[in-house]
Amino acid sequence: MSLRFLHISDIHLLDLSGVSLWRYLNKRLTGRVNLALKRGRSHDGRLFDSMLSMIPALGVDRLLVTGDLTNLALEPEFDLVQRKLRESPVPVTVIPGNHDTYTKGSVRSGRFESFLAEFMDGERLADSQYPFVVRHDGVAVIGVSTAIASLPLFAIGQVGADQLARLGKILDATAEEGLRRVVLIHHPVVDGVSGARHDLVDRDAFAEVIARHGADLVLHGHEHRLVDTALPGPAGLVPVHGVSSGTSVSDKPGHRACFSVYDTAPEHLRRDLYTWNGSEFRASPK
Repeated sequence: MSLRFLHISDIHLLDLSGVSLWRYLNKRLTGRVNLALKRGRSHDGRLFDSMLSMIPALGVDRLLVTGDLTNLALEPEFDLVQRKLRESPVPVTVIPGNHDTYTKGSVRSGRFESFLAEFMDGERLADSQYPFVVRHDGVAVIGVSTAIASLPLFAIGQVGADQLARLGKILDATAEEGLRRVVLIHHPVVDGVSGARHDLVDRDAFAEVIARHGADLVLHGHEHRLVDTALPGPAGLVPVHGVSSGTSVSDKPGHRACFSVYDTAPEHLRRDLYTWNGSEFRASPK
């Protein structure tokens, strides 16, 4: 058995229709100004539609989205995301990013989980929300959350000690089952990728879990650029791959919209990168 899946991240689908002005009287004020001045023109949701239309021809079995599906974690955005994900011709697995938990109120309400629960339909330990595990054709897709509400102009993330402990148990259990383990996380997990205001604050603790329990692949987003790194594991290096925003209109190399397609055949783990060229996603030369 093998799983062929597509990884995309940071799609930032935007719909602020009907949002009252008072909803911006918090951290969203700076975010809304940023959208008006720059960010709103930095993404085009039609690129996500283009990717969805390619799924049948690509022959993928599952779509994985590593966070930042929204901009300001508002209900119209989540409603749009929900509708778009339901258009996928294959099952979808998502995890949250910092933009999906933009304010403390969005965290308290469990807005991400309420709107997108059907795309996080996996097994969990005890009554915990994260990590969760989706088993599919010999692969364990493990969803980790780093999404916390942070101060204005900050985009930090945190896994937390309890979630890290559960992650270790899940990695061990799925390894004993002989499954390929693919870990989904929003923030980069390797030193030097993110600045202090954007970092994963317990990055070293996450790396220690991987060093002790292992994994076959770690996928992330967050920085809106391609990142190819690795973490030490008990049996060698574990590949860590980050993609740029799947809806970015940037023409800067490494920052163009892209997604990856993986084939997890028993004898190999193959990755094909597809990059937006201004009119369509094309496979990048090897």
